[in-house]
Amino acid sequence: MLDIQPSPTLPRFAFGQHDEIVLSGISYRAIEHTDEGYVLVRTDGTGVAESFSHAVLSQRVTLGSLEHRREAFLPESAKRRLRVPTQEISTLPAKQQQRAKYHESLVRAFLEMESEGKVKRTDDSVKAVLPEIKIRAGKYLSVPSEGDAIQVDCNRMIVPDKISASRLLKRVAAFSRDGMAALYGRGTDSRRSRRIGPDELALLAKTVRNYLVMEQPSITQVVEDVRDAFIAENLRRKELEEKEGKGKSPLLLPSRETIRLEVKKLDPFEMDVARYGLAEARKRNAPVGKGLELTRPLERVEMDEWKVDLMTLLATSGIWSILSEEEKASLGLEDGKKTRWFLTAAMCTTTRCVLALKLSRAPSARSAMQTIDMIVRDKGIWADAVGALTPWNMSGTPELIVTDCGSAFIDYDTRAAAADLGINIDAGPAGMPEFRARIERLFGTMSTSFIGRFTGRTFRNTVVKGDYDTEDRAALTVEDLSEALVRWVVDVYHRRMHSGLDGETPRLCWNRLVDKYGVAPMPSVERRRRALGTRLKRTVTKKGISILGIRYHSEALARWFMHTSSKEVRVRFYSEDIGAIAVELNGEWVDVPSVFERYRGERAQTWILAAQEIRASVAAQRTIDEEVVFKAMTRIREINSNAMARQGLLVDDYSKERLAEIENSLLIGLDVVASPRETQFRAAADGLGIELETSQSPAAHREIPGSAPVVSGIAQSLPSEDGGTSGAPPDTMEETWNWEDR
Repeated sequence: MLDIQPSPTLPRFAFGQHDEIVLSGISYRAIEHTDEGYVLVRTDGTGVAESFSHAVLSQRVTLGSLEHRREAFLPESAKRRLRVPTQEISTLPAKQQQRAKYHESLVRAFLEMESEGKVKRTDDSVKAVLPEIKIRAGKYLSVPSEGDAIQVDCNRMIVPDKISASRLLKRVAAFSRDGMAALYGRGTDSRRSRRIGPDELALLAKTVRNYLVMEQPSITQVVEDVRDAFIAENLRRKELEEKEGKGKSPLLLPSRETIRLEVKKLDPFEMDVARYGLAEARKRNAPVGKGLELTRPLERVEMDEWKVDLMTLLATSGIWSILSEEEKASLGLEDGKKTRWFLTAAMCTTTRCVLALKLSRAPSARSAMQTIDMIVRDKGIWADAVGALTPWNMSGTPELIVTDCGSAFIDYDTRAAAADLGINIDAGPAGMPEFRARIERLFGTMSTSFIGRFTGRTFRNTVVKGDYDTEDRAALTVEDLSEALVRWVVDVYHRRMHSGLDGETPRLCWNRLVDKYGVAPMPSVERRRRALGTRLKRTVTKKGISILGIRYHSEALARWFMHTSSKEVRVRFYSEDIGAIAVELNGEWVDVPSVFERYRGERAQTWILAAQEIRASVAAQRTIDEEVVFKAMTRIREINSNAMARQGLLVDDYSKERLAEIENSLLIGLDVVASPRETQFRAAADGLGIELETSQSPAAHREIPGSAPVVSGIAQSLPSEDGGTSGAPPDTMEETWNWEDR
């Protein structure tokens, strides 16, 4: 909008009887005016009259919606519009500008000498002083202007030479009558007629379309095609004349320049579609608007996959040294093999901050869902694991996630999980990456600024690659790649000035907008468990539900077990927190905790590695003490906690098939039981010795802290819904249930 401050005094405009007033594209003429304003009538023949106050007319002038054409309806003005251009002379083509400047210099030189009395408007008078007129015209012609075809030295004078006395006098008369516009004429080029006729033009237009093919022929090839087509047509006409005696005249072969100009006349968009395909044509010709208008962090998140332009050596180091072959296979790791990885990334479009990174051997719904999980979580554990100097605190629940139409993103489970977390997810048009321009640009920046620093990088084609041997030069392990990715994103990219943010860094932009607008907090772990957890079916037993050798039980599950005949339930297992599972009971999802509290907050990978070590050390032992398990888990974390965190950048496979495989191979027959407690003895009532408890002694009926209540050596029955007790069959009492150990 124009920055205009109107004056307090309104102007009064003067419109003549023959003036044209154009208001918002409608033509009017003034028929009457008063102190309050004007009465204008439309010039389209309808006779509609409208009144406009001086205030309204002033406002229209200020806004630029009123145009005043002085004396437009006079006969002389109508004749003048036939002689001179109707558009602004400054917008005419450069050739016309140069020609008008040439003639104006001569006209001004003539008028200058005429005012001095040195020439008259006769041919003889002009011929006598024509050399001097040319010299004076050079003074005007030599002044540089933007329309000049060639910029010359300001110290050099250009003298016009092609002018006759009669033509100069005609220019002077036109200039005196119509002003500078008369030197331009109507702008119609006086082109000579074409040498080739309609038959030649028809054949030429038909043959030139050979240029519109995916093989992308050159203009030289099209010239040869046109020549061959004309030769063939002339031979056909000659044969027809010999047979029937009434053939047509031979066609005239057009020149190479004529053929080239015909090729250039082809529609550019049609040409790009035919030669490069629709996707490339759309990319080349699609209009660019003002783009997205975003204000809040996490208002829009773009998520996409990229095949990393780097060959990594899958050597085992750090935490990989204690992975089994099955574990390596599940992560796509094969010792010594060289391969490329897919990176699933998510970016906040408003702040350009990277919200998630997940590496996988192939894109899948698991990689998409784990990327969404990483978006909503605080990523300090990954930044600390690689020793980053900048916090990776960008997290929260996004309002919208935009993806492409890849199978991982249009998967129903992915979309359902996003919806359960309160996130809208939308797949953009297929084959149109410009709708996710920010994340595509991020991948381009990674390829040049990040991947280009490592040996073993790949190239887009063999020409660019040259003699570079990608596989032989691959030296980076996947663990190194994970560390380098996080360090580059957190310490380099987030702290580098971004042109899309007007020079502000993504990190500062995030902090500024979060302080101003805030972000939606991440969903609770219970909600993430139900939305992102592995979908399983399990049969409930007297011991509860067992997954990966971990038992889960609760009072709600126990009551459901007693009153339901069908024992199979639907379960959600969340590998990031194995301390509880979500179970569907009577159509309602409830969280069932693990029997042992020390599993709370642990990752499934830590437990599996601990179980491997325990299995190897006590292979013949069926039951394992609780304390042994958690000492092993603590040792696993202490081996290399940073390597464990870096491993979290890889997509874990905890599908129901793999969970079944782990249970059937690694954890079969492994049972974790509570650590035995020391026997507690009480002093005798008389103070002498200790009291040996029997079923009849009063102490036998007192509860020992930390143990299950015992009545006559039988486990206490579970309370029933009516407040009483429900007895359990003897075979269900093999294991004492302690509610305090839930």
